[in-house]
Amino acid sequence: MLGYVKITVDPEKVKVDASFEETYPFWVILCDEFTKECVDVEIQSWQEEHGVIEELEKIADVSKDEGLIKIQRIPLKDDNRAFLKNHAANKEGKLKWFSMRYYDKDGNGSIEVRDYGFEVRFNKVTGAYSEEVIQQFANPHTEAVFYDVDVE
Repeated sequence: MLGYVKITVDPEKVKVDASFEETYPFWVILCDEFTKECVDVEIQSWQEEHGVIEELEKIADVSKDEGLIKIQRIPLKDDNRAFLKNHAANKEGKLKWFSMRYYDKDGNGSIEVRDYGFEVRFNKVTGAYSEEVIQQFANPHTEAVFYDVDVE
């Protein structure tokens, strides 16, 4: 049976002045390992986040406005992967992007990063694979749980 893994970062357990690496210790492995099979990512930003939007315009294939949200689709070429991994932090040490959804070659949304990285979801995963995900995301300020119902 397929299900999903939901990882949540508890902001109350993160130090106030925590660095990006302390808040998101899983970021590098997420980018390097878990998104390897993904071919593009859709990033949603609030329209008032002008700097973030302008930065992504340079690498986005598709860019569209939907109300208060700007949606940008980015192909996951090597240079774009490196940018997303190495330039993810804003000045406050938090993830710059409100929402990210990684897609595989069949167009299925396999991984979602929500609420500026405070929630990560792995969709349509087996119980066995969920154990690997949970192990990689384990740290004192995250909770990772496998749900054996695939809900999107």
